[in-house]
Amino acid sequence: MPQVSLSTAASAFALPSPFACSWKRDGLDSAWLHLRGEVDLSTSHLFAQALDDAQVNAGTVSIDLQELTFIDCSALQVIAGANARARSAGRRLTLVRGFGQVDRVLKLTGLLEEVEVVDMQKTQTAKTRV
Repeated sequence: MPQVSLSTAASAFALPSPFACSWKRDGLDSAWLHLRGEVDLSTSHLFAQALDDAQVNAGTVSIDLQELTFIDCSALQVIAGANARARSAGRRLTLVRGFGQVDRVLKLTGLLEEVEVVDMQKTQTAKTRV
């Protein structure tokens, strides 16, 4: 019988990370929206409101998914809607690629092919090698 450490067992039952969402202006006519924790049906309205505010105030909005641990279809709808609004208004929306489940869901739904994606890990790795 395989042994499971207490830390492994405890992590299986760990509480989800609390959701946090904030945005700030980032240079000329751009904004950076940072997400942390889980975006689901109970928090996607907060994400949508922050994204709407950022899009009203900036021509280019980057959504940082690196600290996001979970995303569901309600959040995907927020991103897809914001991308459509940005394109129709001649603006830009970019995603800073996340990890694990977040990246898998974006790939499986095809959203990574619809929205411009920036992979910060590869960019940072390439810079350190030079």
